This record gives sequence, structure tokens and C-alpha cells, in this order.
Amino acid sequence: MTTIWGVLLCIAGLGYVARLASWAVGFQREARRTDALEADDRLPTITVVVPARDEEETIGPCVDSILAMDYPADRLEIIVVDDDSSDRTAERVRQRMRATPALAGPVLEDDESEGEGQLRLVQVPENRRRDRAHKKRAIEKAVIHARGEIILTTDADCVVPAMWARSMAAQFEGPEIAFVSGPVTFEVRPEDGLFVRLQALDFFGVMACGAGGIGVGRPSLANGACVGYRRETFEALGGFSGIDHVTSGDDELLMQKVAYGTPLDVRFCSDPRALVVTEPVRDVHAFVHQRKRWASKSANYPPSLKWMLAGVAAFMVPLVATMIAAPFVPGLRVWLAVALALKAIGDLSVLVPAARRFGLEPLLAAYPIHLVVHAPQALLAFLLGPWGGFEWKGRQLDQ
Repeated sequence: MTTIWGVLLCIAGLGYVARLASWAVGFQREARRTDALEADDRLPTITVVVPARDEEETIGPCVDSILAMDYPADRLEIIVVDDDSSDRTAERVRQRMRATPALAGPVLEDDESEGEGQLRLVQVPENRRRDRAHKKRAIEKAVIHARGEIILTTDADCVVPAMWARSMAAQFEGPEIAFVSGPVTFEVRPEDGLFVRLQALDFFGVMACGAGGIGVGRPSLANGACVGYRRETFEALGGFSGIDHVTSGDDELLMQKVAYGTPLDVRFCSDPRALVVTEPVRDVHAFVHQRKRWASKSANYPPSLKWMLAGVAAFMVPLVATMIAAPFVPGLRVWLAVALALKAIGDLSVLVPAARRFGLEPLLAAYPIHLVVHAPQALLAFLLGPWGGFEWKGRQLDQ
């Protein structure tokens, strides 16, 4: 019996290796793109949208990093959307608004928009009446006020590099490119322990696999801390309509809407100069709710991506079951070792080249432990996610 189980487990493991190997090929395909950065007079106008809720500690450094980017000031505007914050988030933005130059062109005036300069503030008080999708509504509100051809989004707890806007803009080399997913990593400080380092490796792996999916023409994963899209495409699609019943998904569900609902193309920005740095969560409670929120989107994936997830689960489920049973069933231990070896081959085929590309090789030091804990935590999130019931930005949400 253990032999039959072990053989089936390894067959599923080979399927996992094949899936990850295809993403490794896709990542390399995206990494080989050599899009030239345009001269200043050929750069598109960009609006950077930053949704923020109770981010008074992080919104200042975030905005400062955007203002410090190497991008022509007359082609860049920043809109911070205050999502009904209860702290001094808006005041932190206003302090910086007073120091930014005015921009030419019309400004949509209403009672919830402030500023005529490069940095503007939009208020979304109506979000307190919503049950879900608050961030999506905040982004839609910003796009209404935006003047840029390209919308770039990042989160209020992120810091962007100097070449972020140029690197992302370079991906929109033709009108058929409508959506660009970019690289994101967690900040890991020297004093951070294993919990944060495992998060960082896992998060980076998700990003790399998402890039690989784009490279093979099956976009699935993206992160709202670093995405871009054409404003006209967003408006033509009705913004987040059709996916606005889901709280999360302002990133990958929108990308999937473009990829599987239009003839337009999706691209990944593999330029290391576009790597956005964001904060990990610092405790297990926040980690569980974060992963439940991420997994809650999967029920709304297109059918082809659901089948892809089912293929991954077909390996993860028996792998976790074997990990639980192996201490009590000696005959399973060899099969478990083989299965973990197959998982490592698949994982590292993506992680190693991606880490080298972005100069994040130190993250790989945590991989031996990640190899053991990844499948159980991923499976738990996958099972809990569709049931909703998570906390986000001080709100209790059902999905």
C-alpha cells in the first residue's frame, strides 16, 4: 500500500516540477527583454496612485521616495487616496503637498480632492458605507482624477527605487501592452528572525512564479505594490466592475481581466531597478489574515487558472498527508524524501535565477526550512481563503 501511495505521490511531484519548470522558462523569457528607457521627451505621462488607510508612520517615506524618482516632474503626478483614515495620514500628505510644484492641465475639482501640484490628495469618505472592496473603490476614485496615460500603483507602506517609473514605463512599448506587473520584495533587516526571512522568501517566490506565468502566456499572480496599466484600458473595462464583490484583487484579478478578457497583452518588468520594497507582517495573527486574504481571490480566477491551482494542490495535499503520516509509517519515509527532493528541484528552478536577477541571493539561506513548512502553510491558506473572514486595515471583512 505504501508503495502505491509513494508512486502516486511522486507522479504528482513530477507534475509539480513540470509546472515550476515552465514558470522558470517564462521568468527567463521575461528577463531577456531589453526594453530601452526612453528619452525624457518620449516618456508617457504617469499617475502614481497610493491608497492609504491609517498609514501615518509609512506614508511620508513612501511619498518621499516617489517624489525623488528620476522622472520628469511635468510628466509625473502622485495621488494619495485617504481611505477614511482615523490617524494623521492626510496631514502627512498635506505637509508634502505644500512643497510640490504646480502642474499644467485641468484639475477635476470637488469636495474630496485637494491640491493642484504634482502631489494631490483625494478623500474617500464613502468607503465607510461599503462592506468590501474599499481599496478598489479608492483606486477607482483616484483614476477619475488622474491625468496620466499610465497608472502605476503602490502601497503606502512601500518605498520605490529611483528608476521605478522609468523601468515600468519602458514596458509599455506598444499599444498592445496594457498591463505590467512589477517586482516586489519584503524588507529584511539584520535583526529580523526566521519568521520574517521565511515570509520574504515565500513572498519573493510568489512574485517569481507570477512572472513566469506571464512569460508563458498564462498570467495569474501580481502584487498591487508594483503594477501599472493604461488608463484608457482601465476605463474601457469599467475599472473593477465584475470583480468589485471581492475585497482583494486590485492587482491580479484586474490583470486576469485584461489577459483573459481582451486581446491586449500583459508583461512583467524584470528590471532590478524597479524592485519595490514593502513591509512584512510581524506576528502570526497578521500573517494568517494576510494569507487568507490573498487566497480568497482564487475562487474568482478563470477556469484555466483554477485547473492550474488544482494541479498544484494535487501534489501539496498528498505531500502534507505524507509528512503527517511518515513518523508513524516507516515505509513512507523514503517516498517523503523523494517527494521533498522533487519539490526542491521545482522550487529552486524558479527561485535561484530570480534571486540572482534581483540580487536577493541571501533569501535562499532560509530555503531548507521553507521546503518543510511551505506546503502545510500554503495548503492551510488555500483551504481557509475561500471562506473569507479576515481582518485588513482595521476592518473585519467576509471576503
